[in-house]
Amino acid sequence: MQAFPGGPNPGSPRWPACAIAPILAKLAKHLALLATVLIIGGASGRSSAAQIGILIVVVLAALLHSIARTLQRRETVSGPPHRGPS
Repeated sequence: MQAFPGGPNPGSPRWPACAIAPILAKLAKHLALLATVLIIGGASGRSSAAQIGILIVVVLAALLHSIARTLQRRETVSGPPHRGPS
């Protein structure tokens, strides 16, 4: 498979990690924002089920952010993906 000019090689095994890390980071930020809105909305006093839901959203956001950072860090340590012969 031919590499895209100026882009990563889609045939490379690192391609999925390069493509998914920014998506996971953005999703984690949106989940953190959702958790903030849920906390502000629940300040009036809600049931314990709502509090558990907020906790799950926060943990999921932290997990996604951690995975995204690990994928991004792994990409920078190993350098850019191999593009093959020019």
